[in-house]
Amino acid sequence: MKNILIKISLSLSIILMISACSEDFLFEKPIGSVNEELLKNEDGVNALLIAAYAMVDGYAEGESPSGNLGEASGTNWVWGDVPSDDMHRGDQTGGWSQINDIERYEVRPDNEWLSGAWGVNYEGVSRANDVLKALKEATDIPPAVARQFEAEAKFLRAWFHFQLRIKFEKIPYITEDVDPVNVPNDREVWDDIEADLQLGVDHLNPSPSEVGRASQWAAKAFKARVHLFQSEFSEAKPLLDDIINNGPFQLESHFYNNFDEEHQNNGESIFEIQYSVNDGAGVHNSGIDHQTLYPRGADVGLCCAYSAPTFDLFNAFKVGENGLPMLDDFQDELLREDYGILTTEAFTPTDHLLDPRVDWTIGRRGIPFLDWGPMSGSDWMLDQPNMGPFLNKKIMWYKRNKGEISTQSSYWASGVNGNNFRVLRLGHVLLWRAEVAVEENDLTTAMNLVNQIRQRAADDIVMGKVLNETFGTDVAIEIDESQPAANYKLGLYTSFPSQEYARKAVRHEMRLEFALEGMRFYDLVRWNIAANTLNTYLENELAGGVLPWLQGATFTEGKNNYWPIPQVQIDLQPEVLSQNSAN
Repeated sequence: MKNILIKISLSLSIILMISACSEDFLFEKPIGSVNEELLKNEDGVNALLIAAYAMVDGYAEGESPSGNLGEASGTNWVWGDVPSDDMHRGDQTGGWSQINDIERYEVRPDNEWLSGAWGVNYEGVSRANDVLKALKEATDIPPAVARQFEAEAKFLRAWFHFQLRIKFEKIPYITEDVDPVNVPNDREVWDDIEADLQLGVDHLNPSPSEVGRASQWAAKAFKARVHLFQSEFSEAKPLLDDIINNGPFQLESHFYNNFDEEHQNNGESIFEIQYSVNDGAGVHNSGIDHQTLYPRGADVGLCCAYSAPTFDLFNAFKVGENGLPMLDDFQDELLREDYGILTTEAFTPTDHLLDPRVDWTIGRRGIPFLDWGPMSGSDWMLDQPNMGPFLNKKIMWYKRNKGEISTQSSYWASGVNGNNFRVLRLGHVLLWRAEVAVEENDLTTAMNLVNQIRQRAADDIVMGKVLNETFGTDVAIEIDESQPAANYKLGLYTSFPSQEYARKAVRHEMRLEFALEGMRFYDLVRWNIAANTLNTYLENELAGGVLPWLQGATFTEGKNNYWPIPQVQIDLQPEVLSQNSAN
């Protein structure tokens, strides 16, 4: 099903074992070494390229200094969600203490998770550059194939540098023809990223021969997003229009198809991080960084309830009688659901009108959690008083696929699975194009694009009204499958009366559609609204002394927009790398 993934471990094995035999034992290459000459051909370059693709998930053995996962996750849940208004770190404050500082905006340069994010992504850059170096000396590769390899390698090089740029701002751009030790971080790198992606726009195959490889459409979508980070709306517009008007993509009929293991590489998908399990390659081709994000409940038996959605995010899904978002007052009188209520105590979910996407995005008490049964509340997490009552639903997989989509043998935590992560899809493209339309004051186009997204979700509701008010080992579960699980309503916009209103509506729609997908913090920074949004959120979120461990957290404009350059890197490259001035 995932050809490129199957080849990853095979290709890496080939790289390690190639040229292990020789007629003369005096000149025999030791096992584990590489004869570079044997990589300078089509098979060898392709093996190097697949090894570079293997880094897109953000994991490489030995590249995470703390021994933890998530530091460089391709899903960006640590750096894109936790410091945003969408997610609390989850679990308990005693585990993964480094992530406490990320959510509280107190990260110091010696935080080892910084080194993980830096090291893993530069390992990806190095692997992409290895492809380009081998290509320059290869002699038997047809020109068209060589150009395809080059375009894929530069797409990946751009990908890894992009991950670094949005986290650290000041980064060195490492190409195949420089000594990386001597490249300073003293200039902007957006143009370099664009140049690498342009080769993909010009030369990548629109329909790659193998699932998982970057396509021309992926390069266009990625390059458009790079332009948006620079507020280059006129440059992003033609790329987005081309994908919408000429690409082979269509919105999935069901919103959750974009997160469902049974609908991977679907018609909406443009580029996915490809995961696989039970394929003989161990767990490192899997969504290994997600293994700690699942519910803890005894009836689920997974680990560890990290990535807990915020009160603020849940309330963002509130709608008025017209089914439209409450753009200006959703934070008034925050609904906190069963916060502070034990599983065995009576509780009924709110009957407030909600956008139906809420219960495909957030796990909450009294609502079916896919086919795992209804979430029963505080027993599905470890420290509800400090982390809140909600769970991340988008990363979950169906119980019916347990043992197939999840590993059959245990890792250090249960639930390692092969559910892909969609990093570029048509939904992104439509709302990015709506953002461009707003900035051009083309409000009708912006509204129509937003309504396309909303129309897809209008009738996409979670069914199964849970009749229980309490849960426990001796409590029978009662569900009326004929009723919706909650009070849902979703309406379409009939007008965007002003540019300011349209901007607010488009950004809110992005939040609802892309919640918990690792994008929110970066969007707040690029829109230049991070400080106001996050400090308002913290004031409301923590009102009344709830979530004690987070009390006192404050976002500082400038200082907290980007993370410090890892101190260990500055120490290793004195007078080459410099620290961000705000850190």
